[in-house]
Amino acid sequence: MDIQAKCKRCGRMARADEFVLDYVYKVMVCPNCVKERKIAERKKEHDEKKILIREEEKAPGWDKEDEYLERVHMERQAMAGSAEKIDDERVRYHCQKCGYNFLYNFIKKTPAKCPYCGREVDYE
Repeated sequence: MDIQAKCKRCGRMARADEFVLDYVYKVMVCPNCVKERKIAERKKEHDEKKILIREEEKAPGWDKEDEYLERVHMERQAMAGSAEKIDDERVRYHCQKCGYNFLYNFIKKTPAKCPYCGREVDYE
């Protein structure tokens, strides 16, 4: 008997006895869907290996201290507030912690903290 069934994932017809319960899709799928998923997983693993190899090819003398400094720099950039210049003295400052917008006078350095959450202004 050659009973055909339609795959719920891709919509292709395949023999009913070839369908398998896939743990990723959590449905009965045709062999083509399983094959495509496995190929995609292998490709993803291959790409991740390439990224790891690139990371290992750091500049000569690159060590854990350099990695720490790079991570700290990235964290500071993420935590830094953004500012939009209004005139010669003031900027509209956006606090990264609470999202509050306020005017900051960078000549007088006032206010020193966010009026809403109290986080120090780190405008440079």
